Amino acid sequence: MHILFVDDSRATALPLIAFLQQEGHRVSFVQDGRAAVEAYQAEPPDLVLMDIVMPEMDGIEATRRIKALSGTRWVPVMLMTALSAKEEIVAGLDAGADDYLIKPISFEVLDARLRSMQRIATMQDSLFAILDNVFEAILTIDEAGIVQSYNKAAERIFGYTAAEMIGANVKILMPSPYAEEHDGYLARYLQERAPRAIGDVRKAQGRRKDGEIFPIRLALTEIRRPTGSLFIGLIGDISDEEAARERIEFLALNDMLTGLPNRAQFTDEMDALLKTPGASTHALLFIDLDDFKPINDILGHEAGDEALRIVARRLRHSLAASDFIARLGGDEFVAIVRDVDGPEAALKIAGRLFDAACLPMVLNGTERRMGASIGIAMIPQHGTNAAAILTAADNAMYAAKRAGRGRIMVAGTEE
Repeated sequence: MHILFVDDSRATALPLIAFLQQEGHRVSFVQDGRAAVEAYQAEPPDLVLMDIVMPEMDGIEATRRIKALSGTRWVPVMLMTALSAKEEIVAGLDAGADDYLIKPISFEVLDARLRSMQRIATMQDSLFAILDNVFEAILTIDEAGIVQSYNKAAERIFGYTAAEMIGANVKILMPSPYAEEHDGYLARYLQERAPRAIGDVRKAQGRRKDGEIFPIRLALTEIRRPTGSLFIGLIGDISDEEAARERIEFLALNDMLTGLPNRAQFTDEMDALLKTPGASTHALLFIDLDDFKPINDILGHEAGDEALRIVARRLRHSLAASDFIARLGGDEFVAIVRDVDGPEAALKIAGRLFDAACLPMVLNGTERRMGASIGIAMIPQHGTNAAAILTAADNAMYAAKRAGRGRIMVAGTEE
């Protein structure tokens, strides 16, 4: 152990120091309380042996200050005093001392007391080793929101070191507006004891040292002590979990190749549109690409996939932000255009999509072109349910193909 030995009498201290060194301990020696506090700050020891009566600063005040510096790490302080100094012993224990030795000090008693303290320290070290090797961040705060402990996982997750966080307000780890509201919430809880988060597990947001806001899973518990409540936070970084969930949700409603909405999302969009009927007229455009198969057959599927991605981007950029476009599969796309004045307006928009689909593109180093055949169904004129409207637009598209491809037709004008 590293022992800080504090005694104003070098002559009294030397035999004890020699004994401690003989037992394998490393000893730092200072001769007053102020020097003891400075030595503790410079290199925290494993144990402090402190005389009570000293110049500059007595052992009781030095003990009080050292205990204030200890944080969550328990460093035992053993006072050395005369047999008759009962008042000093009580005052020292009240200041935070853990044990005391009566002068003159017996080597056997000192050795036994040190072994006792080492057993407690070993249990503490084992506990901290467990806390520092769990995957989740574990931190504790007092009733003022001041961080009392902060494990290695918290350092990894948030980017702040324990030295930076212990003694700081926990709201540093929160984004706005939670950071600004936390002190008030904590004060209200301590006054009303009506928990909103205590004892529950919930998703929240954390803020890393670099400013990144990220999703966390937070569990809070409270330990009520005579000296005030201690709040324990168990925090997991769920960034990867949330990203995976969002990816699954995206793929459920979007086409993996182009990133456009898929058939499932198109169906949801149509159902939502038809559930809120009104005086407005809408249009459904069914777009089937012409000359896509030769690109796939001659240049390969990778070139075909790239062609679909290029066309998808061009179609999306040709529509207003309020309009909707999806890939149904293969080389088929559908667009929902809201609030159009009639078939003529729908034809103009379809013309933009047609021009976008016909633009040249470079695939495998060669310039290629595709065309498009587009069928238009008006809503509600050509149907009041999604299946009927889609069938009308599909029939109009096939009529455009039969008429020679590269055409746009409105449902009901196929003949």
